[in-house]
Amino acid sequence: MTAEREFLRSELLAVAKAVVPGQEPVVTRDPGPVNPGVLFDGRGAATVYRITVETGNPNAPDPAAAVEAAAEAFRARGWTATVAPAEAGHYRTSATRDGFDVAVHAWSTDWRLTLTGETPLTP
Repeated sequence: MTAEREFLRSELLAVAKAVVPGQEPVVTRDPGPVNPGVLFDGRGAATVYRITVETGNPNAPDPAAAVEAAAEAFRARGWTATVAPAEAGHYRTSATRDGFDVAVHAWSTDWRLTLTGETPLTP
Protein backbone atom coordinates (compact mmCIF):
# COMPACT_ATOMS: atom_id res chain seq x y z
CA MET A 1 0.00 0.00 0.00
CA THR A 2 2.87 2.39 0.69
CA ALA A 3 4.10 2.03 -2.89
CA GLU A 4 0.66 3.06 -4.17
CA ARG A 5 0.66 6.08 -1.88
CA GLU A 6 4.12 7.13 -3.03
CA PHE A 7 3.17 6.68 -6.68
CA LEU A 8 0.05 8.82 -6.32
CA ARG A 9 1.86 11.52 -4.37
CA SER A 10 4.70 11.70 -6.91
CA GLU A 11 2.25 11.84 -9.84
CA LEU A 12 0.25 14.68 -8.27
CA LEU A 13 3.41 16.67 -7.54
CA ALA A 14 4.86 16.05 -11.02
CA VAL A 15 1.67 17.18 -12.77
CA ALA A 16 1.38 20.24 -10.52
CA LYS A 17 4.99 21.20 -11.37
CA ALA A 18 4.33 20.70 -15.08
CA VAL A 19 1.23 22.92 -14.98
CA VAL A 20 2.83 25.76 -13.00
CA PRO A 21 6.59 25.37 -13.47
CA GLY A 22 7.52 28.55 -11.57
CA GLN A 23 5.83 27.46 -8.35
CA GLU A 24 6.55 24.72 -5.84
CA PRO A 25 3.40 22.61 -5.29
CA VAL A 26 2.34 21.92 -1.72
CA VAL A 27 0.84 18.73 -0.30
CA THR A 28 -2.07 20.10 1.71
CA ARG A 29 -3.62 16.78 2.74
CA ASP A 30 -2.11 13.33 3.22
CA PRO A 31 -3.67 11.85 6.36
CA GLY A 32 -2.59 8.26 5.83
CA PRO A 33 -4.75 5.23 5.11
CA VAL A 34 -8.50 5.71 5.30
CA ASN A 35 -11.14 3.00 5.67
CA PRO A 36 -13.93 4.40 3.48
CA GLY A 37 -16.44 1.84 4.74
CA VAL A 38 -15.96 2.55 8.44
CA LEU A 39 -18.73 5.15 8.54
CA PHE A 40 -21.20 2.77 6.94
CA ASP A 41 -20.86 -0.54 8.71
CA GLY A 42 -17.33 -0.59 10.13
CA ARG A 43 -16.49 -3.96 8.64
CA GLY A 44 -13.42 -4.84 6.67
CA ALA A 45 -9.92 -3.51 6.59
CA ALA A 46 -10.13 -2.07 3.07
CA THR A 47 -8.17 1.15 2.83
CA VAL A 48 -7.29 3.93 0.42
CA TYR A 49 -4.99 6.92 0.53
CA ARG A 50 -6.37 10.34 -0.36
CA ILE A 51 -3.85 13.05 -1.13
CA THR A 52 -4.36 16.70 -2.08
CA VAL A 53 -1.77 18.94 -3.73
CA GLU A 54 -2.21 22.64 -4.48
CA THR A 55 -0.34 24.99 -6.77
CA GLY A 56 -1.04 28.05 -8.87
CA ASN A 57 0.23 31.32 -10.20
CA PRO A 58 -1.16 34.20 -8.14
CA ASN A 59 0.17 36.74 -10.65
CA ALA A 60 -1.50 35.28 -13.74
CA PRO A 61 -4.32 32.89 -12.84
CA ASP A 62 -6.03 31.23 -15.77
CA PRO A 63 -8.17 28.38 -14.42
CA ALA A 64 -9.30 27.08 -17.81
CA ALA A 65 -5.72 26.88 -19.11
CA ALA A 66 -4.48 25.30 -15.86
CA VAL A 67 -7.10 22.55 -15.99
CA GLU A 68 -6.38 21.85 -19.66
CA ALA A 69 -2.64 21.74 -18.91
CA ALA A 70 -3.24 19.32 -16.03
CA ALA A 71 -5.24 17.01 -18.31
CA GLU A 72 -2.46 17.09 -20.90
CA ALA A 73 0.22 16.45 -18.26
CA PHE A 74 -1.70 13.43 -16.94
CA ARG A 75 -2.16 12.09 -20.48
CA ALA A 76 1.57 12.48 -21.15
CA ARG A 77 2.21 10.37 -18.04
CA GLY A 78 -0.07 7.52 -19.21
CA TRP A 79 -3.33 8.54 -17.54
CA THR A 80 -6.75 8.87 -19.16
CA ALA A 81 -8.01 12.41 -18.56
CA THR A 82 -11.33 14.07 -19.35
CA VAL A 83 -12.02 17.80 -19.09
CA ALA A 84 -15.55 18.67 -17.99
CA PRO A 85 -17.40 21.73 -19.32
CA ALA A 86 -16.96 24.80 -17.11
CA GLU A 87 -19.82 25.52 -14.73
CA ALA A 88 -20.25 28.94 -13.11
CA GLY A 89 -16.52 29.65 -13.01
CA HIS A 90 -15.59 26.13 -11.87
CA TYR A 91 -13.13 24.28 -14.11
CA ARG A 92 -12.31 20.62 -13.63
CA THR A 93 -10.79 17.52 -15.08
CA SER A 94 -10.60 13.93 -13.92
CA ALA A 95 -7.90 11.37 -14.59
CA THR A 96 -7.69 7.61 -14.06
CA ARG A 97 -4.96 5.02 -14.29
CA ASP A 98 -4.83 1.44 -13.03
CA GLY A 99 -7.51 2.05 -10.38
CA PHE A 100 -6.12 5.42 -9.27
CA ASP A 101 -8.52 8.38 -9.52
CA VAL A 102 -7.68 12.08 -9.59
CA ALA A 103 -9.86 15.19 -9.69
CA VAL A 104 -8.43 18.60 -10.56
CA HIS A 105 -10.35 21.77 -9.68
CA ALA A 106 -9.83 25.46 -10.41
CA TRP A 107 -12.13 28.45 -9.97
CA SER A 108 -12.27 31.82 -11.68
CA THR A 109 -12.42 33.45 -8.22
CA ASP A 110 -9.20 31.83 -6.92
CA TRP A 111 -5.68 31.41 -8.30
CA ARG A 112 -5.16 27.93 -6.81
CA LEU A 113 -5.27 24.66 -8.69
CA THR A 114 -6.26 21.71 -6.49
CA LEU A 115 -5.36 18.12 -7.39
CA THR A 116 -6.91 15.39 -5.24
CA GLY A 117 -6.16 11.73 -5.80
CA GLU A 118 -7.13 8.40 -4.35
CA THR A 119 -5.35 5.04 -4.52
CA PRO A 120 -7.26 1.88 -5.43
CA LEU A 121 -9.14 0.19 -2.61
CA THR A 122 -6.92 -2.43 -0.97
CA PRO A 123 -8.44 -5.19 1.18
